[in-house]
Amino acid sequence: MSHATDRPLERDWVTTPFLIGTPLVAFIGLGWYLTHVGFFWADFLLFVVMYMATGMSITAGYHRYFSHKTYEIHPVVKFLYLVFGATAVENSAISWSSDHRLHHRYVDSDKDPYDIMKGIFWAHMGWIFYKTWPVRTYDNAPDLKADRMVMWQHRWYLAITMGMSFGVPLVVSLFTGRPGGALLWGAVLRVVACHHGTFLINSAAHAWGFQPYSVRDTSRDNPFLAMFTFGEGYHNFHHTFQTDYRNGIRWYHWDPSKWLINTLRFLGLAWNLNRATDYAITRARMEMDETRVRRRLEAHSVEWRERLWARYGASRARLEGALLRVIALRRRYQAWVASVRAQVRPSRHPLARGWSRRLKRGRTAVALARVRYADRLREATRLPLPARENA
Repeated sequence: MSHATDRPLERDWVTTPFLIGTPLVAFIGLGWYLTHVGFFWADFLLFVVMYMATGMSITAGYHRYFSHKTYEIHPVVKFLYLVFGATAVENSAISWSSDHRLHHRYVDSDKDPYDIMKGIFWAHMGWIFYKTWPVRTYDNAPDLKADRMVMWQHRWYLAITMGMSFGVPLVVSLFTGRPGGALLWGAVLRVVACHHGTFLINSAAHAWGFQPYSVRDTSRDNPFLAMFTFGEGYHNFHHTFQTDYRNGIRWYHWDPSKWLINTLRFLGLAWNLNRATDYAITRARMEMDETRVRRRLEAHSVEWRERLWARYGASRARLEGALLRVIALRRRYQAWVASVRAQVRPSRHPLARGWSRRLKRGRTAVALARVRYADRLREATRLPLPARENA
């Protein structure tokens, strides 16, 4: 959604009552239901299944696939993303993706639809209370305009939304005998949870957290938010490496959307998964470390500063060199594997053992360089430093 700055904002009297009313209906209605009817595991299970299908259709589908094209998928998966993405009631895929591309292009400026500079509430949901002006043309999404399946969902968005959001819970209620519970848990509460999970990334992930990769914008990594947003909380990484299909890059990072995409790749339903290189990621972190080191040392004696800076710079150079050597080895190995397969030879060639040893040695060298680098960084930023020189 984009708003012209020279035109008074016009309230959207469809979305505003909906966004305010659904949380009230969910919590008041669910409170009454639990008090007078009771809690049933079947209703809660319906909420969990619908919430996961809808939420990951937004994160892995609307966000990482349609908005950023970080991987390719089978048409069946695309169809499921579009159907369950509409169930989130966050607009069609092309509208959602167009807004998101504007956000990345104009982040923290007046052209950013959910500009955090206008306040937490505006970024969270206030921007949706107003009509879009001028009318969308989706010029920043020509790939989606050319996608027939995406445009089908855009044309029939309202029907798909109503049919999935309320139709599925009502069908389930035929087996449970509790249509009221199915609608409260599977429709209303689930929509509210999906809404505010998405909204938190637009607001809280630009206000609270860490910036380990870049300070070019307000985006922040917030592992706590990742727990409620299917992995979207690692937002500083995402803004720095927008074409990476992951948000949480470590194995221990909570990122169910990444795990879903990896599962689809294992099943042959996703391919061409884009990843930022280890070198690019490490380089970004080192540049942020360098900024902190410089800021820390600026106020201290020249002799002390030069000595620590030299040691830090040497460790950084060793780490960069080790990473580049491993990347070169990996590329040579991949080229060799491709040539072996082209000759229709067995995939496990005797020479593979030699390559495996080389790559293992390279990774060991990188690990040792990382330790040395961390030691020097700690020394430059955390150890007690001399008192400032007198002016």
